[in-house]
Amino acid sequence: MSNFENAYVKWLDMHKASAGGERLRRLNKRHGFGEKLLLEQGWWPVLGTLEHLHPEYEFIGINGERYFIDIAFILDLKLKPTASEADGFSSHARDIDRDQFSRALDRQNEIVLSNWNILRFSIDKLKENSDACQNTIRRMLVCWYGKEDTFMRDLNIYQRELVRVAIRSAIPFTAEDARNILGKKHNFTRATLQSLIQMNILEAASGNQRIHRYQLSASRNWRH
Repeated sequence: MSNFENAYVKWLDMHKASAGGERLRRLNKRHGFGEKLLLEQGWWPVLGTLEHLHPEYEFIGINGERYFIDIAFILDLKLKPTASEADGFSSHARDIDRDQFSRALDRQNEIVLSNWNILRFSIDKLKENSDACQNTIRRMLVCWYGKEDTFMRDLNIYQRELVRVAIRSAIPFTAEDARNILGKKHNFTRATLQSLIQMNILEAASGNQRIHRYQLSASRNWRH
C-alpha cells in the first residue's frame, strides 16, 4: 500500500469508530470514490497528513436542519472551518429533480451562513488537473489561515513575496507585476524570478526563450 492508502484506511477506521447514527451510515454507504479522490489528489499532496480533516462532518444549520459535509477542515476551534466538496457532473446535472436542486442550494447557503468557508471541486478536475486543485488549497491555507509551507523560511523577503503572489493568484503573473510588487528594477526582479525557477518553486506559464508569465511549479513536491 502507498503512504496515502495506509493513512487513509487508519483515518477512516478512526472516524467510523467514533461515529454513530446517520454519520456512521453515511461513512459506510456514501463516503466513496469522490471523497477519497478529494483527499488523495487534493488535500494529501498539500498537507502530507489527514489530520484536521473530518469525513461526513455533521453540523446543525441555523434553520435547525442537520447537514453533512464531504470533508471538513478544522484547524482550530477558534478559526473559521472550511467545507470541501467533491462534485460529479452527472450527479448535479442529470440525476436530481428541481426540489433536490433547490435543497442543494439551500444546503450551501446554510454552510456559508453558519460561518463556514467552502471549496468545491469537480471530480473531473481532481482526476485530470489535480495540480490546480492543490494550488487552490494552498491559496486557501494562506488567504484564510495564514499558513505557509516550511520551505518559505529558506527564502529571502523578495522571493517569499513573489511566492505569496503565485499562491494567492488564480492566474499567472508577469514580470511587470513582479517589478511593481517588489518595487525593484528590472534586473533585480528578473534575477529573483530566475532563482525561484532554479529552485523549482516557479515555472514559466508562457514563453520559452523569454518568459512572459510565471506560476507555481507543477512538478515540485510541495510537501518538502
